Amino acid sequence: MKPTVGSILHGAYGDYYEQMIALRWFKKMNPDQRLVIFFATESRRKELAVFDTSFADEVYPAQAITEIPVDRFLQFQIRDSELRADILDRLPAEIRSKFDFETINKPWTWIRKVWRRDPSLCDVGLSAAGKEALPSCMEQNDVSEELLRNKFTVGFLWRYRITNQYIAPAGQPPEEVVRSTKGALLQHFVDHFGATVLIAGMNLKVDDSNRERTDCKFSQLKLPVNGDCRYLKGLSWGLELEIMRRCRLCFVMASGFSEALWFKRGGRDTFLVDPPRSYLLKLMYNRMPMFGVRRPQNWLHYFVRSHSPETILRYARRRSKIQGQTNPTQSISSPQTSAAG
Repeated sequence: MKPTVGSILHGAYGDYYEQMIALRWFKKMNPDQRLVIFFATESRRKELAVFDTSFADEVYPAQAITEIPVDRFLQFQIRDSELRADILDRLPAEIRSKFDFETINKPWTWIRKVWRRDPSLCDVGLSAAGKEALPSCMEQNDVSEELLRNKFTVGFLWRYRITNQYIAPAGQPPEEVVRSTKGALLQHFVDHFGATVLIAGMNLKVDDSNRERTDCKFSQLKLPVNGDCRYLKGLSWGLELEIMRRCRLCFVMASGFSEALWFKRGGRDTFLVDPPRSYLLKLMYNRMPMFGVRRPQNWLHYFVRSHSPETILRYARRRSKIQGQTNPTQSISSPQTSAAG
């Protein structure tokens, strides 16, 4: 009989996604072992049911841990305080003995290996339920297959870091400067490429109906962009990730969403803007491949230069196949560009 390995998915949406990548790799490398995954919260299990978890032999809510036979647990971020308080510390001693509380399994440590050996595993696909729900989510967000197929689309993810978070905000320009400069950047694509802009993480009032689904990370603010600019409504983390991955270009602020988007797009044409310094240092320390941060030729861009519209566009043109004006930066204007630089 095959030995059974269990793992509890937990944390923010990005944590769940990255743990799925690591467990897909584990299952590929250990086909002779059964894999059982448990979702730490029922709300996350329902929201992330749009992802294909068929790499696991069985999937349960965390409440079933005491009922499902497991030989040992491969647990990520086992010292996470919420995981310990909400689940691990409440388990019977017999089940707790199946966890290794000494080894710190970090998803990033696993993922960098997965990326080197089989990048396709970093693109967690949609489940049958996810594929069925995607057309309705697109329609509610005023996005069509025809738009994504035939129009020049530019995606933007807003995540402005504040104090008392895992990622310290030091290094970000003031919030209004970010709004102004990124608005000018996106306006350039509207004016000179006829682009449709899709923005996630903004223009949404967080209330009791969507608080848990959005993790309270959306802003009510908009960007100063005129033209065809559409704001995704926070209807589904996984499905709106799927919508954004189909854009021609994506500009993102640091978050689990932006990391998942980079992996799903295979690292192509996905540009990190206004990152906090602590985030850049974490990527470098963990030797993560994302956003080209570890390449010496990009250090000036990330650590020294301001992320003005002109700077971001020059960087994007150098690292992608954007076609357009020979000197496009002359057409970009922002009242706070100089303040950002």
